[in-house]
Amino acid sequence: MNVMKEIETSESTPEQLLQMLEAQLAAQRSQRAQSGRNRATILVTGILFIVVAAGAALLVLDQMLVDLRQSDRPPMMAPARADAK
Repeated sequence: MNVMKEIETSESTPEQLLQMLEAQLAAQRSQRAQSGRNRATILVTGILFIVVAAGAALLVLDQMLVDLRQSDRPPMMAPARADAK
């Protein structure tokens, strides 16, 4: 940001003061517009991170549930053959 560091004298005309004020206001507007875009980007990135993290957590929990179900099952017996006596 370019800060105007001019010493104001009593010889400044109202037109000059008005131009300086307009330049400062334009600089502030552009800075606010840039910060608004940055804020939106950070917000979208944060929400995307939360969604991805929740999806990963669901996949991990689903795999844990599958493993738990498999460990709780008794071993399956081999099916008896009908022709064996």
